Amino acid sequence: MALRVTLKHIANATGLSISSVSLALRGDPRFPKETVARVREAARSLGYIYNQAAADLRTSRSNTVAVCLGDLSNPIFNDMLISAENEIHRRGKRLLLGISRESRERQNDFLRQALQIGCEAILVCSAYGTTREDLEDILCHDGKLIVPTCLFFRSVEGFAVPQVVADEYESGRLAARAAIAAGHHTIYWVGGGHGTSSARLRRQGALDELARCGLHPAGVLPGPTSRAFGFEAAIQVLDEHTSGEVAFLCFSDLIALGVLAACHARHRTVGDEVSVVGCDDMDEVKYAVPPLSTVRIDLTRIVAAAMDAALDGGQAETQSFKPTFIQRSSLRARSDAPALSSDRQESLS
Repeated sequence: MALRVTLKHIANATGLSISSVSLALRGDPRFPKETVARVREAARSLGYIYNQAAADLRTSRSNTVAVCLGDLSNPIFNDMLISAENEIHRRGKRLLLGISRESRERQNDFLRQALQIGCEAILVCSAYGTTREDLEDILCHDGKLIVPTCLFFRSVEGFAVPQVVADEYESGRLAARAAIAAGHHTIYWVGGGHGTSSARLRRQGALDELARCGLHPAGVLPGPTSRAFGFEAAIQVLDEHTSGEVAFLCFSDLIALGVLAACHARHRTVGDEVSVVGCDDMDEVKYAVPPLSTVRIDLTRIVAAAMDAALDGGQAETQSFKPTFIQRSSLRARSDAPALSSDRQESLS
């Protein structure tokens, strides 16, 4: 195995001191451009690899942001990862990624690892059932945070850190109001059976909006966030309602994609008697058949605000972003009401 090339090797090759080589490699403006170019060319030809760990020791900063997400089998977390990576890259930081797979134990192991590595900040989309005590036991000492931390997308009640989320209650309300405006009375809530703030609030917002309009849900069908669950739940409903109007308000777009597949399997036309509404506005749902009506959660703004709060020492308060309704072809249009234009954002306030 070849020996690792060091700054000393470059210094010997260029006739400069080790400290001058180090500064030139970092583009110190006190050096002529010709000197910087000569040092970098020597480093390249010798096969020098920058030792980030040594630089971190010198500055006492890792320049690394830890981000803990849920389950990448759910495309919404891929969308989150892209937003987080873009934001971290824009700030010149490095990403340490943890995937909890919705396991509190996996999440806790990753958070301990992030502390051991010395991450500059930690962003957490909490796993199912995460409590304040779970996070305090790892991230706090003597009642104070060890590392700047922000929760995003899902809140944890009582944990005194910045928390950046969507207004999930409003998300559920917008979905229900859209189905009611389309003339539906047979309305099902599908999914969201796990212990997260988004699951609780989306469902409650939808149910409260139905009650406000004098309606009761035809059914509340809690379950996992998967296409398979959406398909199985919708098959049961469609076998019971073989004709007539019915609307499915889905906790997530992923569940809604399964519901669309069930409608196709039972030869029910979506956008006519049957309507399907998702939540999140994942990138792929505009290409569903038919394109999915959904509630848009602005992940880009949420991730950027969470990064600001963690890196800039934000206050321990909750910042909430309003969702918007996106009407596409999966929601029927009432003949006695003007249809919204395709893919148009509507506040429906």
